[in-house]
Amino acid sequence: MTAASTGQHQYACSSCGAALEFKPGTSSMVCPYCGATVAITASTDSTKHDYVAYANEPHTPVETLPPFTVSCRNCGSSQTTTALAGRCQSCRGAIVVTDDLGGELKPPDGIVPFAIDDKQAAACFREWSSSRWFAPNAFKKVGTTESMRGGYLPHWSFDDNTTTDYTGQRGEHYYTTETYTVNGETRTRQVQHTAWYPTSGRVQREFVDVLAPGVTVPDRETLDDLGPWSTAGATGYESEYLAGYDVPRYSVMADAGFTDAKQEMAQVIEDDCRADIGGDEQRVEAMTTYDADLLFRLLLLPLWFATYVFAGATYHVYVNANTGKVIGERPYSKVKIALATLAALIVAAVGVYLYARGHRSSA
Repeated sequence: MTAASTGQHQYACSSCGAALEFKPGTSSMVCPYCGATVAITASTDSTKHDYVAYANEPHTPVETLPPFTVSCRNCGSSQTTTALAGRCQSCRGAIVVTDDLGGELKPPDGIVPFAIDDKQAAACFREWSSSRWFAPNAFKKVGTTESMRGGYLPHWSFDDNTTTDYTGQRGEHYYTTETYTVNGETRTRQVQHTAWYPTSGRVQREFVDVLAPGVTVPDRETLDDLGPWSTAGATGYESEYLAGYDVPRYSVMADAGFTDAKQEMAQVIEDDCRADIGGDEQRVEAMTTYDADLLFRLLLLPLWFATYVFAGATYHVYVNANTGKVIGERPYSKVKIALATLAALIVAAVGVYLYARGHRSSA
C-alpha cells in the first residue's frame, strides 16, 4: 500500500496494481479485479475527547475551509473536493483524503462497521419496493437499482453525566359522586378531579453516544427515520475503511451538534423528572441541567444509497448499513389511488343506504 501524494491515500493491489477497496462485513481490503485481500489492522475502540477543552479552543467555521486538491495515482488526473473519500472522476479509482488542513478540520475518531453488504442492501430494497401500497405494479418488480453505492455519514457523539434540578407539580386524582337525570330517571356517576401539589427534586442520568448529524444532507427528518445506528461495535479510525466509499466532510460544527444532542437529552431528562414526581399526572415547570464528564467523538456511520429511474423520474433510497432499514422516495399509481377512493365511496354509500333502509323498516 502506497501513498499517492501528501494528504491522501490510494491503496494499490500488490498482485495486479489495481486500487484496493474495503469489503463490508470484513476487516479487509479486496481487489475488485483479481480478488486479492489485505487485512486492516485497527484498534477495537475509538477515541473520546474532552468536549469542554475542545469547545474552549478556537475553531474555523468548516464552510470557510478550502477544498482538497487530489491527484489520482492511477491515471494522473486532478480534482478538487471537500469529501474525505470518493473516486477519481476519470478512472473511478478509490481515493481517501488524510489531510486535516493544518489541524483546522477535526479528523474522524471511529467508524461503525458495515453490517449489511451491497447484495443484502439490494435485497432490503426489493423487499421495501414490493411492499409499497399504491405503487405502480411495474415499480414493485424493480429488483435491482440503477446504482448502489456505499458511504459513511459523519455524526457527532456525546457522553454526558447529567444532574438536573427541577420544579413542577404532582397531580393526584380524586373522585366525587355526581347525580344526573336521563328521561326522568335519576342516576349517579363518578367524576374525576385532579388536585395539584407543588414539588421539586433532582434526577441524574448518564448518557452514552447521543448522536447528532454532522451533515445537512440527507436532511434531519430522513436521518431520524433512517436511524438508529448502534455504536456498540465502533472501531478505531483507519483510512482503509473508507477506500471505495463516499464520505462527505462534516458540515455541522461540534458546538451545533452538542446543542442538537442536548435537545434530545432534555426529552429523556423530562421523562425522568416526571417519573420522580410520581402521582397520577405531572407538570414539569423548569429544569436546570448540569453537565459532567462530557466527552465527544466524530463517528462515521455506514449506509448504502441508491438512485433508480422509474417512468422517466429519478428517485433516491437510503439503506441503513447497520440495521438494513430502508427509507426512500417512491412513485404513486394515480389509477390505484383513484380505484381505492372509488371503492371507499361505494362502501360508504352502501352503508348509508342500508342504514336508511333499516331506519324506515323500524319506523
